[in-house]
Amino acid sequence: MPLYELVCITKHHLTLTPIHSLMRTTTQLITQNGGVVRNLDFWGTRNLPQRMKVGRRRGGGGEGAGEFVGDYWTLRFDASPPLVSALNARLRLNPSVLRWTALRLGSNFEKVARVGEEKTVSFEREMPGWVRGGEGVEEGVREAREWKGL
Repeated sequence: MPLYELVCITKHHLTLTPIHSLMRTTTQLITQNGGVVRNLDFWGTRNLPQRMKVGRRRGGGGEGAGEFVGDYWTLRFDASPPLVSALNARLRLNPSVLRWTALRLGSNFEKVARVGEEKTVSFEREMPGWVRGGEGVEEGVREAREWKGL
């Protein structure tokens, strides 16, 4: 079974009870259908990048001001592709869910386990000394000008 990561943004409620209920039903759907939950992480309440509304088909009515804050959470799990489709259908019908995506991380466990080990940033030239924490500010300004070619 492939490894998936679900990222979900839900409406913010005064209590966390609706969010915990949604998390519980989501994990139960996965485990009852032969999937394995690897990690459940609640990121907390955050400002949304833009105003978000729940679609008309999902019971939100499409009217009103929309949401400006939301509760973010992620779920890593192993499941079959039909189970992920069923999970997407269930989240689509839930009026508390603003946005979600289920990403397939891979099916080879060794490759998926090494994802975080890869180098993600590389420089063609060596960074200036003031960025590395070496020389003083004056020397750093001179190096920055040389580095930019000024």
